Amino acid sequence: MRTTRRVYFPLTAADLSALQEARQLPGETRDGFAVTEVLEQAQPSEDPEVLEFGALQDAAVAAGTGGARVVVAAADVEDAAVHEQEEGIETAVAVDGPLAQQRLVSLHLGDPGLDVTGEEDLELSWYDITELDLVVAELDR
Repeated sequence: MRTTRRVYFPLTAADLSALQEARQLPGETRDGFAVTEVLEQAQPSEDPEVLEFGALQDAAVAAGTGGARVVVAAADVEDAAVHEQEEGIETAVAVDGPLAQQRLVSLHLGDPGLDVTGEEDLELSWYDITELDLVVAELDR
């Protein structure tokens, strides 16, 4: 039985600033994307990595709405803090917050002008969470 779940969070510039300053993502709850029971039941023979990739892609599309540069954080979150959504996207979850930086494992960054229509897989660069300052500097370029 798993006790944590990988959750992908769309981030804003304000979220990145909060991470740099307070070492946490603030908020009572935070929307994210993860492999949910509904998704696992709908695709029982699918490779778990493919399901994870789908959750990451959903987070990237959410991060890029409104023309924002795509930034997604991956975190390992206690199962008890993850609440699956009953409607909408199969990977959508709400997570009790705030979320400490120690829970974050990586950041994923899209190129400027990335097409986030969801029609094609989005290519994202991977950064370890220790490279937060590098990601922020890349966004400021």
